[in-house]
Amino acid sequence: MSGAAVDLDLVQVQFTQSLSDDGEDVVLETYILAYEEINKIFGVLGSVFKFVSTDVEKKIDILRSKLQQTPESYKTVRSMIMYETCNNITDSDRNNGCRTLLRLHRALEFVAEFIKVLAVERDDNISKPVWAAYSATLAQHHTWLIKTLQFQCYSGAASHVADKKHGFYGDVYLADQTEHSRTSWESRRSGISQ
Repeated sequence: MSGAAVDLDLVQVQFTQSLSDDGEDVVLETYILAYEEINKIFGVLGSVFKFVSTDVEKKIDILRSKLQQTPESYKTVRSMIMYETCNNITDSDRNNGCRTLLRLHRALEFVAEFIKVLAVERDDNISKPVWAAYSATLAQHHTWLIKTLQFQCYSGAASHVADKKHGFYGDVYLADQTEHSRTSWESRRSGISQ
């Protein structure tokens, strides 16, 4: 199995910890850490999804760079939006934080939909769940040409990822990696499919 294992408990903890004390804002640094963990899912799926992983990494790097260059302005999502809109950065910088975060959210929607579809899919071929998740999420933002290329990529991925469905659950795990955690993942998977 290529790629590092994905810890869903860690993702949940990081997203929860990224909420500000009043629950009205999101701390960007902790939020980025959650995305780094989520990005491991593409590594688990193998080399066919390397381009997705690389794209997510680039977006994470853009946000991290902005956070390092101007820490107070990029401390939270709200401060980032205020800073970029007040300074016309959203109009002048194609790699602005707001646009980058939006695109990361699209990737997150794809991952969430993929896991949901995969949990109910009874076929051993995961190209169908990948295409279903793509169609329900990312395809809404792509041109016909990109959609066609994606379809060919995901269809061609069938032979590369057909054996990964069973391995996928072994590499997406809960924090303690005990038999209980594997059972918990299976119950989460079962709960989604009901």
